[in-house]
Amino acid sequence: MSAAAIMLVCSHCTELPTEVGEHVIYHWDDSEARLCGGTVPTVDRFLEAVGGYYGWSPDDLGPGVEYFWDEELALSACSWLGASGCESRVLVRPHVFSKHPVDTHELAHATRGGHGRPALRYPAFINEAFASRWGSSVIEINVPFLTWPEFLSTAELRAALEVNDATKLDYGLAFTWWVALETTYGPAQMADFILELDGATTADDVERATRRVFDISLAESAALAESLPEAAIDDPVCEFEGLPTFTWTGPPLVLEHSDAHCDDRDIVNMGPHRGSWMFALEFSDTWTPFYVTLTLPPGVEPFGQTIFLEGCAGELEFADRLPYVASVGAGGPSGTSRWPWHLRGRYVGHLVSFIDPDGAVVLPRVAFERVRDDADRPTQP
Repeated sequence: MSAAAIMLVCSHCTELPTEVGEHVIYHWDDSEARLCGGTVPTVDRFLEAVGGYYGWSPDDLGPGVEYFWDEELALSACSWLGASGCESRVLVRPHVFSKHPVDTHELAHATRGGHGRPALRYPAFINEAFASRWGSSVIEINVPFLTWPEFLSTAELRAALEVNDATKLDYGLAFTWWVALETTYGPAQMADFILELDGATTADDVERATRRVFDISLAESAALAESLPEAAIDDPVCEFEGLPTFTWTGPPLVLEHSDAHCDDRDIVNMGPHRGSWMFALEFSDTWTPFYVTLTLPPGVEPFGQTIFLEGCAGELEFADRLPYVASVGAGGPSGTSRWPWHLRGRYVGHLVSFIDPDGAVVLPRVAFERVRDDADRPTQP
């Protein structure tokens, strides 16, 4: 989208409230939503996590992202894509329009690797590969991408790299190709690859970059992608430092954050009426089964209070290791997982609940109790 088109769409943008973070200038429609205190800091942390993964310092992130959380603006600005969010550039500053308070896919587009900063130019297939790789299911409500067990032929990959229209691409295949390269060669060489790709517009340009950085052809890169099992990669939140961390030491592990409020700097919007709190959990290095029980304080209506966990394995994890999700039962203030959760190592996740009119966010208390036999199954109150 051109600068003139964005300014036309955004004729009333200056009327929106603004909060300035370290790397983002954030605007939102306060007639529709209450901005929680941790939302802008989380966008900053996300941008730093992407850059830090590839070894770029905060000074390399470039000018701040203008982020507009406004459904009407997103529909207008992104109508050419038929999408709920999009990223574009006005002069030197990337702009993101989204109906989501934190749109990690579009924010990834606005980073150095996603063609946003500096103004790097990549084929659409690579733009979407990078942005899909950095989509988060912990920061926002998303289904994690999985690699595809079947990939493109060399001819099909070359054709995909020539496509200029992102709406005609399969993001899952683009994600698979990027993950194949990243898991084979690591973030340092991927950072070199990102810079080597600057100005690439054709499949031949991309092949020159794969040969210079990885010493492989496009055909060999397609074979790497073809060899991947159906698997998931770590959520971007695994790269976050300083998350509140809870470690299982034998007794039941209790996860609790009482008296949470939307204004708190650790509560992040997951929409206009829902807030979340992110954390990390650490278990032993061997698979251990746990029953997971969610409980609400007396008098709190059970409605949408949920825990979500993603593993931080540091490597590909097979697709049968799906995210763990549990919610408070609709019939009462408590709910216990029907089947044990088998957990090992480090996880990141969130608790989510609705934001009350006064800003309170009543999060569930979660207990992880090791399973020894069927008699140990917790009973619901």
